[in-house]
Amino acid sequence: MAKIALVCSPGGHLAEVLSLAREFVGRHEFFLCVTNFELTRDLAFDDIPRIYRTPYYWRYQYPFGVFVSLAATLLSFIRIFWKERPDAILTTGAEVAVPALVVNRLFFRRPSLFIESLTRVEAPSLTGRLAARLADRVFVQWPGLLGFYGGKAEYHGGLL
Repeated sequence: MAKIALVCSPGGHLAEVLSLAREFVGRHEFFLCVTNFELTRDLAFDDIPRIYRTPYYWRYQYPFGVFVSLAATLLSFIRIFWKERPDAILTTGAEVAVPALVVNRLFFRRPSLFIESLTRVEAPSLTGRLAARLADRVFVQWPGLLGFYGGKAEYHGGLL
């Protein structure tokens, strides 16, 4: 039984991860890392035993705010992955995907999968373009996106 880190931001990305999590119940151990927005603070799911909330401090109006935010998020993932020791990383994006994949690539070297959002029909997201360089595998949910990823992407249908 593998331990899988599910990484996402709230909203549609979380909905996609939760649809995948249902498939893992009873087959794999997993935990959720989600951005600490107000609407995620009280999240609780029967099927997800552990939920980690990663910082979200993107204060663009302050000098170096993005860099401080990125450092806090990277440190958060180092702490979470060190504690949990996942066997694989699965992410649907958005802003937390890249720091999670960076930490995995630099320190843990576990297999990683990025799944491009269902809403991306005609062009990849910025997160997808960055994650494609860091993830071991990239799945897209529309066949028209295959060409944007230079042969790295795979199409297996939609998640939802």
